Amino acid sequence: MNYTLILLITTIGLISNSSDTSGAFCENSEYILKQSKNAHDPDNEWGDAILNIRIQEPRLQNPQRYSVLTLNNKTGYFSLIRDSEVGKVERIIDEEGAPVVLVNGSTQIDEATVNEYRLGEDRNAGYRSFYELMYGLPMSVSEDKLAGIEEGGLLSLEGQEVYGVRIELKEAMISKHWVLYFDKSDYSLAALKFDHSEDSSRPDEILMFDGEYKVGEITIPRFRHWYHQESGEYRGSDVILKDLSDN
Repeated sequence: MNYTLILLITTIGLISNSSDTSGAFCENSEYILKQSKNAHDPDNEWGDAILNIRIQEPRLQNPQRYSVLTLNNKTGYFSLIRDSEVGKVERIIDEEGAPVVLVNGSTQIDEATVNEYRLGEDRNAGYRSFYELMYGLPMSVSEDKLAGIEEGGLLSLEGQEVYGVRIELKEAMISKHWVLYFDKSDYSLAALKFDHSEDSSRPDEILMFDGEYKVGEITIPRFRHWYHQESGEYRGSDVILKDLSDN
């Protein structure tokens, strides 16, 4: 089956510079975050949730990137399958926490190939952390991951007033400093900013969420579109295409 991704690139001016400046403070960040988690996961199911999905992850340099993601939050099992120049690569962390890398179903990979294509098992944990955190938003923003959280405030997103929560992660994911944007009407997650103010060589990035994907009673965004904040330059997308649970 062929999948077509239709990108809404009309959001070049998607977020104004004024979004960096807090307006009048409103409800505190802990309350805003809790309300958003309740909106996305009303029955508190995320801790036991299982994702088994086909995703499209087009990037400017690789517009045809597809992956199959399996994430079992209850057992800790993780698998990411993606085609590469060397064949089908699968990164696994099993229920015991052991990392495995397979190329075309085999663990027998010569050292030169491992080094050239960065196939080391030591990278598996980073992949799992990324997908676990990004695909579990906002539920995955748990206290054990936070180094700090600022008071919630009002920010501007695409000309609309939204709740904004600034957090600092213990371990950087893209950046240590995030700004989460929530719809004022229902606390749904609208966007995520990666703040690179500590590194002037990197432009801030904004991740815009759209659509819905259901995992039981959990609702997570189906579309994630990446932009440079200041220029509005489109950088790529992450799109949930298909549920593979029944396959």
